[in-house]
Amino acid sequence: MLIERSHSKVTVTIADGAATSEAIYMVPWAGGYVLIANSWTAANLGFQVAEGAAGTYSILRDEAGSPVQISGIKTDGGRAYALPPELFGALYFKAWSKSTTAATETDTNQSGDINLTFVFKS
Repeated sequence: MLIERSHSKVTVTIADGAATSEAIYMVPWAGGYVLIANSWTAANLGFQVAEGAAGTYSILRDEAGSPVQISGIKTDGGRAYALPPELFGALYFKAWSKSTTAATETDTNQSGDINLTFVFKS
């Protein structure tokens, strides 16, 4: 028996001088990764979630209350990073360029437009 999964690719931009992307709808997806280009300004990648695309976005936190994030992002070449499992409970999320200090909740604005490509699977 062959089990087939669907996949989708979504590219969003964090604009020059900004720290968040446009919203991504998450309901169909159960896993995935993000491709981050080498033009990434040193920062961790956090996530802000909401109940609607135009809703009020809040920092996604783990069970200990810490921001859910991808840390250690390299800036010397494009790389793929697995998305944290906590993200897949969200209805909508925005990618968030945040401080490299894990517990710090401040924005790190990107220098130049940065495209993030999310690859999802159902």
